[in-house]
Amino acid sequence: MAPNSGQQHSRPWFFLVSKISGSTFNPVRTALLLRLFSALLGWACLSFFTLVSLQWVKSFHARKLILYGYACIWFLPYLHANFSSESISGSLFFAGLGCAWMAHSRKNNYYLLACGLIIGFAFVVRYQTGFMIAGLLFWCIFIQKFRFEKIIYIFIPAAFAVAFGVMTDHWFYDAWVNTAWNYFKVNLMEGKANSFGVFPWWQYFVWSFYNIIPPFSIIVIIGLLFPMIKSPKNILVISLIPYLVIHLIISHKEPRFLFPIANAVPVMLALTYDHWHSVFEKKPKWRLFLFRFFLAMNIAIIAVLLLKPKTDPYSLYEIIHNKYWNSHATMFCSDDQPYSFNGMQSYFYKPANFQYFVSLHQKNLDSAIIHTNTGNRPVLVYFDREKDEMAFTRNHPEAKQVYSGIPKWMYAFNFNNWISRTIKLSLYELPKRNSCGMP
Repeated sequence: MAPNSGQQHSRPWFFLVSKISGSTFNPVRTALLLRLFSALLGWACLSFFTLVSLQWVKSFHARKLILYGYACIWFLPYLHANFSSESISGSLFFAGLGCAWMAHSRKNNYYLLACGLIIGFAFVVRYQTGFMIAGLLFWCIFIQKFRFEKIIYIFIPAAFAVAFGVMTDHWFYDAWVNTAWNYFKVNLMEGKANSFGVFPWWQYFVWSFYNIIPPFSIIVIIGLLFPMIKSPKNILVISLIPYLVIHLIISHKEPRFLFPIANAVPVMLALTYDHWHSVFEKKPKWRLFLFRFFLAMNIAIIAVLLLKPKTDPYSLYEIIHNKYWNSHATMFCSDDQPYSFNGMQSYFYKPANFQYFVSLHQKNLDSAIIHTNTGNRPVLVYFDREKDEMAFTRNHPEAKQVYSGIPKWMYAFNFNNWISRTIKLSLYELPKRNSCGMP
């Protein structure tokens, strides 16, 4: 979603949900349904793309790596279940790329119709995917030398998808707007995106090294770059090159901008392995070690992600929605409110009728609670650190814990008191007060 996209007519995602659902929709249930949709779409597109990509490698173990990769790489299910334009557009693009390959290998133009429609919607969902589409069209026109007739088979359904996006934007804004141009104008020409931070060209490699988790991240980075040097005419590789190069050049960078190409990681690793196939065949013990290491590390990371304390607030949002949504509650926050991220508000989940007091910490927190007339409304106290929470519970034994991001059983594994140094979200409810300071 573009910065200030609602005001600049460049289509925020939540606008679609709000338009369809109206003012009484349930944000938690809606978010769950959207994540299920994104996950199922990602699974379907990735399954098709996986079957197609097996044709691009020669060795049995390279094909095995593709299958193991899509089944076990830890960040793929996370990204697919993360409802975002990056994830959905990436899933659609790779399905469209698979259709283009099927049209080429089976000499069937009907696949081109599907390709055009799918990549058209991929562009509508996320405009930056146009760089990958450009690479795919380059492969069709200059590498495989598709006839003009075949290009028309791609163009017509793609134009239909773009026209559908234009009509949808008109429905959103009650005016004819060019959201693609607005996105380019506001973020690049006017430099609005740069106000959210600029980074050097190598920043994506730094983020990838840490976020994908070394030493696995080193293998992923090498596996992505090596085919770009050795197999630049491959349909997948040539589609990724312009996307990656343009994003390295653009000053404003965010890790999520690389989400669309995450689906390519297993195939790029397999292409790299296929090049060194003869070397690995001579050293079967090394090959077996690397495969086992690959599987063990990804399974271990998935286990950690499943068991680690919850630092995201979405379970907390669900509890607040179910218990307090229309209650006009007063929320006291030791630091920032749970709906604020780096100075930006998450209005999708935020109750509009709450009264918030932020950055109180311990001394100011007690004073605010005593001197604020909360009437007969619920009184909630929110913490994101255990230190402030423990001081509060000592002074307010009457407070009832409503939510904790760390379950009680995990305190049995609080070695070296690590919980006190981590983010821990918690919410308490105080007895209602009819006047200032009087329970």
